[in-house]
Amino acid sequence: MAIALAEVKHSTLIIDADLRKPRIHKVFQLPNERGLSDLLTQRPLQLESLQGLLQETSIPGLVALTSGPVSNAAANLLYSETLPELIDIFRKEFDMIIIDTPPMLQMPDARVIARTGDGVIMIIHANQTTRDAALAARQRFNEDGTRLLGTILNDWNPKHSPNGYYGGYYGGYGKYYGTKA
Repeated sequence: MAIALAEVKHSTLIIDADLRKPRIHKVFQLPNERGLSDLLTQRPLQLESLQGLLQETSIPGLVALTSGPVSNAAANLLYSETLPELIDIFRKEFDMIIIDTPPMLQMPDARVIARTGDGVIMIIHANQTTRDAALAARQRFNEDGTRLLGTILNDWNPKHSPNGYYGGYYGGYGKYYGTKA
């Protein structure tokens, strides 16, 4: 999503807020020695500490803030007053801010981070995320008053779905194609 936004000329920041199992640095082949976890430990926030942490990616218009060192105190760091302060600073610099979090039902991180954003887009992994899990996540966001902007179904393969992508689409039109419905 961050790449797509950058490609349509929105200056975009992607933040890796998965402080336990970060991966944005791997996706964009960036160093991860310093990042979000370093900033969240600061109080008060030093603006000069942002220097060098926002990294240009190979995608024009897309900047990344990697997670930094893995932390066992991730939830505590995310509850800090520094996170909303950082987001306010970034809102002035970027058109769009995407924050990647760990899975919602396993840790509180996504719910904590969602409070600083304008809304949430849930990513549902095809053939892995159950319907009940997706509904439970939606319910928790509703309870928190978090605006759910939409859902993305990830890794869905129409060739492995019953009747393919169009399912019964041709069923009513089979007589026009010389096939049985």
